[in-house]
Amino acid sequence: MAMFDKHEDLKVIKRCKRGEEAAFAELLGRYRGAIYGLCFRMTRKSEDARDLAQEVFIKVFSLLDRYDETYAFSSWIFRIATNHCIDHLRRNRMRFLSLDGHTDKDGDEIEFQLPDKGPEPDTILERSEAMMRLEEVVADLPPHYRSIILLRHDQDLSYEDIATVLDLPLGTVKARIHRARNMITKILAEREYHI
Repeated sequence: MAMFDKHEDLKVIKRCKRGEEAAFAELLGRYRGAIYGLCFRMTRKSEDARDLAQEVFIKVFSLLDRYDETYAFSSWIFRIATNHCIDHLRRNRMRFLSLDGHTDKDGDEIEFQLPDKGPEPDTILERSEAMMRLEEVVADLPPHYRSIILLRHDQDLSYEDIATVLDLPLGTVKARIHRARNMITKILAEREYHI
C-alpha cells in the first residue's frame, strides 16, 4: 500500500493510544478520503458513504487498543471499512420495483415520471461515458466481488494487501478478482457497452 507509510502510521497510533487528540485528527486526515471513497464506491450514495465512513472511524478509534502493530494499519482499517459496507448492503438490500403493469386502486395505469439524471451527451467525452458504464457495472456486482475490485483498482492494493484486508487466502483473492473481471466483461457484453 504505497500511499500509506506503515512506520508513520505506527508513530501516530502510539500517540492516539496515549490519548493525544491531535494524533486522532492526524489519523483521520490521513485516511478520511480513502475510506469515504471506498464507502461511496460500495454504496453509490454520498449520504450513506459519509455515515458509513464516520461509523468506520468511530469503530476504529474504539478498537484501536486491539490493533496488532505487526500488520499494516491501512490493511486493518480497510478491512473494517469493507466489512462495515458489506454489512450495510446486506441489511439494506434494495427492493426493485417493476415499471410495467402497475395500476392504482381504481385500476388506472400508473405513469412513472423518472428524472433523467444523465449528463447532456454533447458535454461528455467518450472516455468519461465509458467510465460511467464501467462504474455502473461494478456497482451491480455482488458486494464481495465489488469490494475486491474496488480494493484492487480504486485503492490500488496488491493481491497480498487485499488478502490481508479481507482475511482471505491469496489464491481466493486471485480467483475472486478473476471471476469479478469475467462478470464485468459478461455484463458489459450483455448491455452492449463498449469500453
